Amino acid sequence: MKRTPNRLLKSAAAIVVALLLASAHASAAPKLDGHWVLTITIPESPTSNAKRTLTVTLDVSPRGDSLNGRLTATDDNNRTVSGAWRQVGKQISITYEMPCPSDGSAACGSLVLLGKLKGDAIRKGKVIVMWDTPNDNNPALYDTANGTFNGERLP
Repeated sequence: MKRTPNRLLKSAAAIVVALLLASAHASAAPKLDGHWVLTITIPESPTSNAKRTLTVTLDVSPRGDSLNGRLTATDDNNRTVSGAWRQVGKQISITYEMPCPSDGSAACGSLVLLGKLKGDAIRKGKVIVMWDTPNDNNPALYDTANGTFNGERLP
C-alpha cells in the first residue's frame, strides 16, 4: 500500500499532538485546592527577636476552574478566618489576617505566604508579616517581618 505525503503528514501531526497532550498532562503542576496543615514560624511581635510557631489548617477552594480562590484558616485555638490564594504553575501565594485576641494580648497582622508546591507538600516557604502597628519609616507604612512555613496536604 502506497502512502501519500498527505497521509504521512496527517499521521505525523496526530503523533505530535498526542505527545504534546501527554507531556502537558505529565508536567501539570499539582493544585493547591484541598485541606492542608501549615507550620508557620514568625516573630512574636514587631519588636521581638523571639520566634513563635503557629499550626494552621487550611481549607482551600478554587473559583470554578481557575487557580485562585478563597480559603479558611483555622489556628490551634480553633479560631477561623478567611483568606485568598492564587497559583501560577507550582508557585503559590496565600494571604490571610491572623486571628487576634480581643483583649489585645498578642500582636495582630496580615500574613502573605509564598511557596512552591512539590506534590502534596510545600517546603521552604517564605512569610511576610505586616503587623497592625504603623511605622512611617517603613515603605509599607507598617511594621513588617519575615518568617518561614512548610505545609502538608491532608487526606
